This record gives sequence, structure tokens and C-alpha cells, in this order.
Amino acid sequence: MPLLLNLLYNFFIEDKSYASNNYKGLLNTLIGFLFAIFVVQVGKIVQDMLNLHYASTGIVIFLLSFYALDKTFIVIMKNFSFKNSFTITLICWIVFILLKYSGSYRNIIYTFLTYIFSFAVLKLTNLYISISTESFLTSDEKYFWLPVSKDIFEDNLFTAITNNPIQSYGLLVGHTHAVLNNFFTYSSEFLYLPAYKNIFFFLTIYFIYESKNSIKSRVIVIIFITTIALTSDWFTYLFFNSLLAESISSYFFGILVIELFRNKNNSFILISLGFLYFSKQFISIFSILIGIYAIFKNKDYIVKYFLIIFGISVDLINSVILKTPITWSFYLNSLETDAATKDGVNVENIINIIVQFLIDKPMSYFILIILLLSVFVNSKKGIYEFELLSTIILNTIFVFFLYVFIWSNVEYESSYRYLLNIFHIIIFYFLITVDSFLSFKK
Repeated sequence: MPLLLNLLYNFFIEDKSYASNNYKGLLNTLIGFLFAIFVVQVGKIVQDMLNLHYASTGIVIFLLSFYALDKTFIVIMKNFSFKNSFTITLICWIVFILLKYSGSYRNIIYTFLTYIFSFAVLKLTNLYISISTESFLTSDEKYFWLPVSKDIFEDNLFTAITNNPIQSYGLLVGHTHAVLNNFFTYSSEFLYLPAYKNIFFFLTIYFIYESKNSIKSRVIVIIFITTIALTSDWFTYLFFNSLLAESISSYFFGILVIELFRNKNNSFILISLGFLYFSKQFISIFSILIGIYAIFKNKDYIVKYFLIIFGISVDLINSVILKTPITWSFYLNSLETDAATKDGVNVENIINIIVQFLIDKPMSYFILIILLLSVFVNSKKGIYEFELLSTIILNTIFVFFLYVFIWSNVEYESSYRYLLNIFHIIIFYFLITVDSFLSFKK
């Protein structure tokens, strides 16, 4: 209720109605919704073929596969344009579907028709209104993500690696931008359309919808997320309306981790999780560690360990053959340099980070509700969803540790983004918490 009342207050009293009257924003949202339907249909087909728990996992594996093949065979792919490597991957999927898919071909036809309709709406819109943009709120987008995504899309992954503005930074997110741009536009130049990041809002809502939780808890969480997206400008921009890495990294990571703990014997999950090493700080580390933890816990064969480090192995081999930087080497070296400066411990950053986070009141309220309910439910029924809770706690500890002991004199405003790296894990944990809370007798 406080969030809904805040939304109504902002809309009618503070007059934020102008945001809703932004017709380009509404068009991007509509087109994002139409393409989200297509992507969900693809996810359902992949789900059936790979025996996955969630269609959302099928979406992640499908989108991630374009980067995985490009990176794995970069020795060959460096001689081809991104458009060619994209086509090769798409052909592989089509052949795989024709050979493996045992469901109704009506689903394939429906998927094809939803794509044609979405693509046609976008093209018709672009005839009269340009909905692409290069107006960004952060320097990260303008000087890193935009150039990287353009290099990949207009040339190839190898070119982007060699011209990387931040040497050795993982380029999975930039590659996914290029893949989505190609699906949306098939243009000759990279065009950033907020529409193809808007789809991650609808994909997030769909993931909540397809979870096995009660209808009441799903409705509550969907209302929470939707209300926050409508009231928190920075959160919405960060996750659903920019070139920043958080939305793709959090979505890929959250879905794969949750699938891993519910579908223990699927090798595709381990390989995909391992390739998140090329996504974003902390998530790259967590992906590998969680994969190793799951393999050890399930007492799986030793070969499973190779699956989780397959992406790292590819990276090391490429660094030897192509003389490309080892991913994250620059980042690790900078951490060592920052630590060696001996600027001392800055305990005040603990307060600074908390105050910075509290600026976003809707998100702060959301986290507060999760914390209170979690403490209450844990006191009633004991620790639940230990792996998800541990991931949330460890990510939080890592962020505070980084800014207190290593980046002690670095701007702390970006801490908000690091804390929400695992937003989709937080969402799923909240779903389970609400479910448990509602199950208690009055």
C-alpha cells in the first residue's frame, strides 16, 4: 500500500504524468512487450528440448548461445562478420529444433508468426518515428557499452576484444546487446532501442508468473516490481531502459542459478553458468563458485567441473593463440594496485553506501519488507533456501568489503548497482518468503 500510494501521489500531486505521455517511451514499451512474447515462445521450445524446469532458462540459454559459440570458435569467427556468426548460430538452433523438438509444430509456427508481427510493428513504427536513442545518463554507456556493442555488431567479437576501452573486461553483455539489436532491426548500423531492454521487464514478470509459488504471492511480487518500475526512475533506467550491464547479468545469473538448484543433472546449465564469467564483476565469480558448489554437493562426476570452467578454458586458449587479454586480468590488477596504495580502511563508506541506497525510496522499502519478512519467517520455520540467502548475503558483504578496504577513496555511488547485481535472486527469495508468510495461520 505505501508503494501504491506513493505512485498515486507522484502521478497526481507531483505531476509525473509527463513520463506516461512520452509517446516514444510508450512505443518502446509496446514493442518490447511484443518481442517478449516471441522470446518467451522460443524459451518454451528450448525448455521442452532440454528438459528444463523453466521456460525462462530456455530464454537465457538461447540468448547466451550466440556469445558462447562466437567466443568458443573465435579463432575461426574472427574472419567473419557478426552478422555471419549470428546466422550460423541461428541455423544451428533451427537444425537442432527440427531434429530434437518433439512438441507440436504449431508452437514453432506460432513463434515464427509472433516474430513476424513484432518485427513488422517495429518497422512500421520506424517509418514515421525514430525510437532509437544515443542519449545516455551515464559515462559507462557512452564511453564503454555503446562503443563495444557497436564494434561487435558492425564488425565482430574479436574486433571488440582488441579495441576494448577497458582491457580484458567481459563482453557478454555487449554481445547480447548486438544479438537483440539484430533480432529487432537487422540494420547495418548498431541502433540502441530501449525496447529491447524493456523486454527484460516483461521477461522478469513472466519468470515470476511461471514460478511454482502460490497465485497470491506471485500477484503480490508482480505488483511490487511493477510499482517500483513506475516510481523509481533510476532503477527502471538501470534495469530496463539502458545499455548498462545489470539487467542482462542479473537476469541470466538469477535464472541459471535457480534452475541449477532445481534441475541438478543438466549439463547445459553448468556450461551456460560458466560463460557468465564474461558478464560482470562479482557475478562472474559467483557463477563459477556456485557451479563448483552444486557439483560438489551433488557428488557429480569430475567431468562436470570441466563444464563449469569450459568458458574460462576457452578464454585461456584464445589468449595463447590470439594474444588477447585474459578476461578480468586488468580488473584484478587494478584491485591489487588499489589495495597497494594503502589509503587505509574507510569505515565511513558503510554509512555512505547505506545512505546512497536509501535515496531510492521505493527500492529501499522493498528491501526492508524482504528483510522483515525474512527474519520473521526464519524465526518461525528455520533457515530456508540456504543457497539463495547465502548468495544475497555474500554479494552484500563483498560490496561493503570492496568499498571499505580496497576502493576506500573511490566514488561509492555505484555501490547501488553492485548491491542489485543479483536482483533476480532477491525476487525469487522474496517469492518464497511471501509464500511462507502467507501459509502461517492467523
